[in-house]
Amino acid sequence: MNANIYLGLNRLPPLWVGLTGFICFATLGALIKLLRLDLDPLSLIAPWLVMNAFVMGIWIYFRGGLNGFRTQIPIVHLVRGVIMCLPFLGGVYALHYVSLSLYSTLLNTSPFFLVLLGKFWLNETVSSKIWFAVALGFVGVLICLRPGWESFSWFLLAPLLAAMSHAVGNAWLRRYPKEPESRWVFYQELLGGTVAGLLLWATGGELPENDHLILMGSMVGIDIIAMTTVVFAFKRIESSRIAPWVYVQIPTSALAGWLLFEEIPEWTTALGACLIVFGGWIALARKV
Repeated sequence: MNANIYLGLNRLPPLWVGLTGFICFATLGALIKLLRLDLDPLSLIAPWLVMNAFVMGIWIYFRGGLNGFRTQIPIVHLVRGVIMCLPFLGGVYALHYVSLSLYSTLLNTSPFFLVLLGKFWLNETVSSKIWFAVALGFVGVLICLRPGWESFSWFLLAPLLAAMSHAVGNAWLRRYPKEPESRWVFYQELLGGTVAGLLLWATGGELPENDHLILMGSMVGIDIIAMTTVVFAFKRIESSRIAPWVYVQIPTSALAGWLLFEEIPEWTTALGACLIVFGGWIALARKV
């Protein structure tokens, strides 16, 4: 997470570090869907994010005292935290009604939004091959969404909006490369937990029982590892270069959905996922 951990991470290729985080995120998706069988979204998200912020806050204070929390970009952290929190809440709500494989496929369209942000916001060079990959991904998304088909559900838009917010949040990391990874994670979780907690209180929701809190505690470690490794990777590699590795979450989520919920991906999900992954492979195969 910091110091000794980062010394170890620096010895590894950033792409492999990011890959670890993406697999952890896919595992979290399965655990979230498992908890959604018993809990409403706010009862799940609010305590989980607060626990994440608490653990990361202890780590920051242990390493640097109160100075570890000081930042030159408080407004950026505030806006980024809200942007990433609200679509995430919507996605968790929709996960109860959408298969894990389809949810993961749509959520993993964030690399294509990252390419657009890399071109028009971060001024990164984007080749014609990358634009072709973006077009393939867009077709894959349309197939998964199935607009105009009888099986179309508005819940499918929730993971798509979450993908957009993830792209914005990750692109922001490259604009401020000197900001420590732990600080990005802490403020993201603190703001997300605060927003979710206020909504939980305003709606009269209840906190989960102890057995659910214990499972959430196990998720904290996975979540912090995932966020820290992904932030580490995105700060060291062009957004359009690392983005295609996000697709490892699609087969991982499909496997978890089959093992935990006996979900078999529909042919439209499989076809759309293949186009999205193929587009990612084209992007990854480009010359640096």
